[in-house]
Order: sequence, then structure tokens, then C-alpha cells
Amino acid sequence: MDINLVNQLNSIYKPIWDKANVIGRDLQGSGYTAKMGFFNNHSVKIDGCFVTEYYPIPVIFVEGAGDIGVDLDYVWFEAVLSKEKALSLDYSIIAKNYKFEIYGSQDHLIDIFNEKNAISDIVPCIKDSAETDFCVLFYFEQNVTACEITAIIQMLEV
Repeated sequence: MDINLVNQLNSIYKPIWDKANVIGRDLQGSGYTAKMGFFNNHSVKIDGCFVTEYYPIPVIFVEGAGDIGVDLDYVWFEAVLSKEKALSLDYSIIAKNYKFEIYGSQDHLIDIFNEKNAISDIVPCIKDSAETDFCVLFYFEQNVTACEITAIIQMLEV
């Protein structure tokens, strides 16, 4: 294998691997059970269009809470909520503090809420949806801490 290619890939992957390890370790230190692996085929939106990430990124599975992905330039946390739980949240408060999206757990590519929708449309869209569970995805800068993610887990009561 070409050493330049290995060095290039390591320069990309080592920082996200290190970040995932810190988050996972800190979550475990806070009493959560967390396991990590590398997974590909995530769908992300770039300029409003879905793009598939064929390359793997570290994903931390937090038992009973959700998944944390450490992507190349951001970190995300995704929780799956029942329809009842999704309807009970105060999205106006959540929107003041976090960048987030909501989509069905069966059809990940149909948005219930994203940055182009009004907060007031969330509850009617959830009510009208045939989905029984919803994914709530939070976006963070790379410098996010496990403590900040834990705050969301506690807010969602997952």
C-alpha cells in the first residue's frame, strides 16, 4: 500500500477516532453503557440534497439512549422516540438551544422537521404521520463534550 495514502487517511481518521474515544470514555464514566464501531452508508444532506457517505465513521451506541456519530466535520446524536414521546416535547425550547432534525424511523429520507420548516409545524406533522417512532437528530461542532450530549439524553428522558 502507498504510505502517502495511509498517511492521508490517518490524518483524516485519527482525529475522529480520538474524539469518539473521548466521548465514549466520558459517557462510560458517567454511568452509561457505550460501545463503538465504524459504520458507513449514512445519508447526509449537503445543500439540501441527500448524499451517501460510503466511507465509515465511528459511531457510539449508548445503551437505552441513542447513537453518536463522529463525522469528518461535526458530531451528531440520534435518538428514536415513540410518537407519544415525540409529541410531548417542547420544540420551541429545543430549537433555542440546538440544531436538530426529525424524521420517521421507517423512512429516514422524509423529513418531519428541518431548518426550513416552522417549529409550529412539528407537532401537526408528527400527528399526521403514519410513523410510530421518530428519529430526532442533533448536530454539534467537533468540540462537543459528552456532558453536552448527556444533557440532551436527560432532556429527552430516553
